[in-house]
Amino acid sequence: MIEYQQITAEDHAALASAMGKAYSEAPWFENWTEERAQKRVRAILGNYQGMGLKAVEDGVIIGGLLGFVDPYADEDFFYVSELFVVPERKKQGIGRQLMHALEPHLKEKGIAVVQLMSIEPNEAFYSKCGLEKDSVSVLYKRV
Repeated sequence: MIEYQQITAEDHAALASAMGKAYSEAPWFENWTEERAQKRVRAILGNYQGMGLKAVEDGVIIGGLLGFVDPYADEDFFYVSELFVVPERKKQGIGRQLMHALEPHLKEKGIAVVQLMSIEPNEAFYSKCGLEKDSVSVLYKRV
């Protein structure tokens, strides 16, 4: 049985490992070192009201959702920085359950809006989770 629980500081290494595995396959094919993955987890959770959820099965983290509260002019948003599931457990509803499990935590904080950035291949998944495409574009420049 899969349990969805809030992340604690003791989870950082296992979360980083699961995240590295999740992004090692299509469509990302990224090569995360343990050190870089742990730095990423700590950086996200170190943001203003950073929090996360983990999907745990038989004591092993198989997925995670990491984000933080993003204060804005008239309301706060929750920005999802990472949502991942280990490769062998993808397409089994775990990511959707993590998004669903987030909602009560946000309602407790009075937060009504979830935001995130996504690559195009994942937009259909997020649409199934109830997210809509925003009018904002992501721009970047290498320096």
